[in-house]
Amino acid sequence: MKRVLILAIFACSFLCATAQITLKGNVIDSQGNPIPLANISVLNSDLGTATDKKGLFTLKLNTPSKAVVVSALGFAAQTVVIFEESELTIVLLEQTTVLGDVVVSARKREETLVASPISISSLSSKTIEDTRTWGLDGLTAVVPNYLYQESGVPFQAIQSIRGIQVFSENPAVATYIDDVNQLDILANGFALTDIERIEVLRGPQGTLFGRNAMGGVINILTKQPTNKTEGFAEVGFGNLSLQRHAISIKTPLVKNKLFFGFNGLFQSRDGYWENDASLAPIPDISLNGESVGDFSNLYGNLSLKWLASQKLSLSLNVKGQRDWSDASGFFVSQPNEEIAFENPDKIYLSRLASHNRNIVNTALVAKHFGESYTLSSITTYQNLVLAFEDIDFPGFFHSFVDDEISEKLPPQEVWSQEFRINSVNLDSRWQYTGGLFGFTQNAFEPSTNLAQELTDPEADFFGLPRGSNIISKNEGSNKGFAAFGEFTVNLTQKFQFTGGLRYDYEERKATFNGFGDLIFSNGTFVEFNPEITENGNYSAISPKAAVSFTPNNNSNLYASYTRGFRAGGINAQRLPEGTKQTFDPEYSNNFELGYKVNTPNNRFRLGATAFYIDWTDIQFFNLVAPSTFARENVGDARSLGVELETAIIPVNGLQFDASFGFTDTEYKDFELVRQDFLSGEEVRTDISGNSLGNAPEYTLFLGAQYTAGLSKEIEGTFRTELRSIGRYYTDIQNTLEQPSYTLLNARVTFGYKNYQLAIWGQNLTDETYLAFGNADTSFGSRNVRTAAPLTFGSSVIYRF
Repeated sequence: MKRVLILAIFACSFLCATAQITLKGNVIDSQGNPIPLANISVLNSDLGTATDKKGLFTLKLNTPSKAVVVSALGFAAQTVVIFEESELTIVLLEQTTVLGDVVVSARKREETLVASPISISSLSSKTIEDTRTWGLDGLTAVVPNYLYQESGVPFQAIQSIRGIQVFSENPAVATYIDDVNQLDILANGFALTDIERIEVLRGPQGTLFGRNAMGGVINILTKQPTNKTEGFAEVGFGNLSLQRHAISIKTPLVKNKLFFGFNGLFQSRDGYWENDASLAPIPDISLNGESVGDFSNLYGNLSLKWLASQKLSLSLNVKGQRDWSDASGFFVSQPNEEIAFENPDKIYLSRLASHNRNIVNTALVAKHFGESYTLSSITTYQNLVLAFEDIDFPGFFHSFVDDEISEKLPPQEVWSQEFRINSVNLDSRWQYTGGLFGFTQNAFEPSTNLAQELTDPEADFFGLPRGSNIISKNEGSNKGFAAFGEFTVNLTQKFQFTGGLRYDYEERKATFNGFGDLIFSNGTFVEFNPEITENGNYSAISPKAAVSFTPNNNSNLYASYTRGFRAGGINAQRLPEGTKQTFDPEYSNNFELGYKVNTPNNRFRLGATAFYIDWTDIQFFNLVAPSTFARENVGDARSLGVELETAIIPVNGLQFDASFGFTDTEYKDFELVRQDFLSGEEVRTDISGNSLGNAPEYTLFLGAQYTAGLSKEIEGTFRTELRSIGRYYTDIQNTLEQPSYTLLNARVTFGYKNYQLAIWGQNLTDETYLAFGNADTSFGSRNVRTAAPLTFGSSVIYRF
């Protein structure tokens, strides 16, 4: 029914007639040689073509006011604006001599980076490969004021931007992959391969992206098929038994009409922790010396695109990933930071855990291209299934639904539908984006759908024998609706104003039990209290305003205000009567001053930002009744700082990249309420004035890369990187400290015709630092996880 409605809407739009012009061109290099198979892509359109053997192309456009991006392997991308029917000669320069033009879609329409009045870090496919960004952890320091913290596996991680982070399953930084919003933290962790670009929008983005974008947005776009047949095959190995093998092919099935793409990846690695079971809570010497933290991933991405006409296109993108391990790092930890820093390669577990996660993302995008606008329909579906067993946290936890320990949880399913209209006339005084968005989510949150095994033979929990399990159950049903709009008006030739507004409404429902309400023992259930159902509804208004001064096409000075929010929710545990079962949304207000500039010769690029964020109604666990803790809105915080990003090519073949972020953060009006377990006394602690958790004082990235011809047919590239992270606390009490640390990475590549050999090393000085630390150390819990040690490897890639 949804698809019928979508097609009906687009059929109506065909009543609008458009005129066509023909664009002809010749793409050559600096020596005047033709560049065959160069891509010609029209921004905010699915129109495109490729040059022939003589570097020639012909492209029909439905309006003369278009921006065209011309790119080719080994050359810097160039953006050309077309205002009339013409024949062009486009000279592409080698990417080792100039910086390519950067295109972003941060405002849900494609435009150049310098034109967008938002602080954005954009990583091209080349940058992603050069920096070996295989996961979101690779963004740390490359993106200023970004920090990634991992709970043992990439699909259970916390992202922090400018100190804005999360203390629950709802992210504070929204992640989109090919238009699919990863609503739950558990949905993250896709392996990154065959990526077109990654855009990181820093600061709240509630107006266009809605819920859970209060810290920022990670927008990941994979490479899509075009009129050119291309692909690659990669084989890679490294220490810790690392394997990473990938394959990709993209080709037209019917030229100018139907296109197919596929990308597959398998990777695995042994864990870097060695188990010392003799020091585990329940010793099992048979597990001594076992590696912990092993993982395997199998990933596939299928793309189909149909250009039904000049005015209509349909795209289907399906990606799936399976993650599994029999020596899982999922939620396991070292006892405290002192032990971890002394023995970073040791862990102390009574059992080895296993996990198995399957996720499928599907996006169907239909677009109609008018003379001055684009209509888009984006339908997405996500299915996520998780199972785990013997998680030693301490104590043993297993996934549980009906009657079997470690059974797969029912799928978390998310449907979303967005209708959007964008202006595309570049010579118009007004530019706009508007639309409607809705979603439904059926969720089985893993931390409240589990069996907690009783292992203490001295304990007497309702007289149950050892091996019995306390069962926690929770099923959530959420749905939401939003209407949004944003416009930019040229007040003068150099001054622009941008305004936007979004309204969100959300309903949440949860059915759950309380701790100890349900016991599973010897295959039978003992129920002390029935499940209960709670409901909540929330709404939010997210405004935006920005003014820009653009003296020319190469610079932009802007000031902006943006607002973001994170959805409220329901405490999925039984609370005493009269205690509020729900909690409200939290909000962030961001004030920003930014400047972007590119030199006319495209050898230097700079972005600078100063910001102030007011974070209100923070959701955190507090004592709400005797011996009962629940999430509530407990305080406020602020964050302010500066960010710098630059790239420069001082001489041909040599490129420097750098980014720097400084953040000063502070909790305000924030009081923790706890209970002393021995005395039963209520304890109140004012943490106002403390620094925000997971907010480094600074992040610094320095990269240098030199490329030169070693012979007539062999090209060599040497790259070295420094990533430095300033001191920060993982906990809000500011007692669990991660001192400043610096990582050194290097990569050497040799290219011969279509082949490339890469040799790389990460953390070359074998620095010890924390990948994760507890956010709350009130109860003496100081669990931490050390990050990966020195890793190295090599790969061979064949491109065609």
